[in-house]
Amino acid sequence: MLSYENWKQLTQSRRSTRDFLDSPIEPGVLTDILTDGLTAPSWSNTRPFVVAVAEGEQRDRISQRLVARLRESTELPNLGAKPDFTHEIPYPKGLAERSQAVGKGIYDTLGIDRKDTASRFSFLERNYEFFGAPTALFFFTHRGLDQFGTLDLGLFMENVMLAANAKGLGTCAQGYLGGHPDIIRSEFEVSDDYALVCGMSIGYPSDHPINGWHAERLPITDLLLSPKTQ
Repeated sequence: MLSYENWKQLTQSRRSTRDFLDSPIEPGVLTDILTDGLTAPSWSNTRPFVVAVAEGEQRDRISQRLVARLRESTELPNLGAKPDFTHEIPYPKGLAERSQAVGKGIYDTLGIDRKDTASRFSFLERNYEFFGAPTALFFFTHRGLDQFGTLDLGLFMENVMLAANAKGLGTCAQGYLGGHPDIIRSEFEVSDDYALVCGMSIGYPSDHPINGWHAERLPITDLLLSPKTQ
């Protein structure tokens, strides 16, 4: 049986990788990782999601199209994105502060000043270049199960990220990659019953300083609800 300490080491060492080597993932390794993802629980075992895998020329073509669209758009805050799923922008109070702290940590590590819009935009483009990763994954959920399908997908994605970590690969789940479903749909056979949620870059981490930074974990007390006074 897996010891708690080994499990804790695996989960705590997982973090978002934002710079990758261009070394391809060995044949069979990605299949193993995605298969391990299926050990996650699912609503009535429906597995209401599908995955698109982009590598090689297809990966490069998708990246070029995403970057081109970003450069064509100056409309904030969406920057030309028309996602299947939308959320409040800016983030709601109480959540926005956490997101802002992540942004500050990333830019401070990269040495990018808050007022340096050109450098900030260049780093934004790196999302659409998959941070140099050789493989990009795109995740769709069935529209018929609403939030329950998205919940199942999240459980699957977490297992994928942990399995990748155990094999020495890095991952970065990216909401930005869910912003242009038309581009992804034009590259893969996917039913209209499925909606694009997000993407993930996966590959071997580089030694770039950005990979040494990680977001501060919240104390669990910040998330626990207090009982009402009776």
